[in-house]
Amino acid sequence: MAYIFLFGSLILGLIIGSFLNCLVWRLYKNKSLWGRSYCPKCLKKIHWYDNIPVLSWLALKGSCRHCRQAISVQYPLVEFITGILFVLVFIRIYGHGLAYSSLDFYQLIMQGGLLGNLVRAWLIVAVMIMVFIYDARWLMISLPAIIWSGVLILIFDLALGYGFVSILLAVLIGAAFFGLQFLLTKGRGIGEGDIWLGGLMGLMFPDWRLLLTAILSSYIIGAITGLVMMFWAKKGLKTKVPLGVFLALGAIITLFFGSEVIRWYWGLLSA
Repeated sequence: MAYIFLFGSLILGLIIGSFLNCLVWRLYKNKSLWGRSYCPKCLKKIHWYDNIPVLSWLALKGSCRHCRQAISVQYPLVEFITGILFVLVFIRIYGHGLAYSSLDFYQLIMQGGLLGNLVRAWLIVAVMIMVFIYDARWLMISLPAIIWSGVLILIFDLALGYGFVSILLAVLIGAAFFGLQFLLTKGRGIGEGDIWLGGLMGLMFPDWRLLLTAILSSYIIGAITGLVMMFWAKKGLKTKVPLGVFLALGAIITLFFGSEVIRWYWGLLSA
């Protein structure tokens, strides 16, 4: 039974990854989110059998069936990574029950709190992948995507019993952290979109300790990446770096390992 749900998580993740590829492109081009997918180069509609995550890209050898123009490797890569992360989220939440009998595991799946946390975690992964792609490609944060994602996550937060005061405090901390940097640097290095993203991360991590872990992780990853760019890629200090990319990575890392990091840290303090 457990393996059926693991496989289902993979398939769902692949489908969501395909949707995210389409979503970020249409958001950037300000296109309608409805309607069939089409090739951005020849504008031909894509048939369903050419839109199967990962497999269609491999079958078509990375090119459009109609115009034979190359299809970016981003598409299968995002689909694959989303699928794997969905499986890992499922294991993170239900891993303790993988050895249960089929009936016991099914009953475990149907527990409202765990199921709600699973869907919420999948939503966070999907949103952060979207932020990663958008900022990596265009050095921008899509405010409509951030706002609507925040509304959905807030609904889950309240339904799962997170305190409103804790949520509000985390949102204010996240937004203020980047807002203060925006004011001090007069918008150099920090954009307005990063302030909104900080607020969104507060909704993702109503526990302020997890929020700070996510932000700290992001800056550590960013600092390491900056050093590599300087000494290996020969980039200068004024090279623009997509902060949203690092915040997305920090959020996903915290989603999986944040509690362990906090326990380790407090263990050091109490030692």
